[in-house]
Amino acid sequence: MTELVTRTELERFDVPSSAYETVVMRVEMTPRFSPGLRTHPGFDAAYLLEGSLMVIEQGKPDKEIQPGQSWRVPPGSVHEVRCGAQSTKVLAIYVVEKGKPLATPWSPPHSN
Repeated sequence: MTELVTRTELERFDVPSSAYETVVMRVEMTPRFSPGLRTHPGFDAAYLLEGSLMVIEQGKPDKEIQPGQSWRVPPGSVHEVRCGAQSTKVLAIYVVEKGKPLATPWSPPHSN
């Protein structure tokens, strides 16, 4: 069975004098893959190497990304990416709070 997404950590290092770390990662995704809505405990910046995708961030217009383009998502922003019809390769850079997961799945709050 083929994995839908492969994340390869390239480097991880502390941000001096802070509670943050930087994680550099290569992310490879299958065609039409979408991980669902999520948030990050810090900044998420990325550069599209191959393929195409759509960045969907709540409260903002969708952004179509082509190879050679970059984008960023601020801390705590609810967002997802949706891959196009080809395999997609991304260089992702996270500056996140140490000890927290890089991403947390998001679901809408339940009303009582």
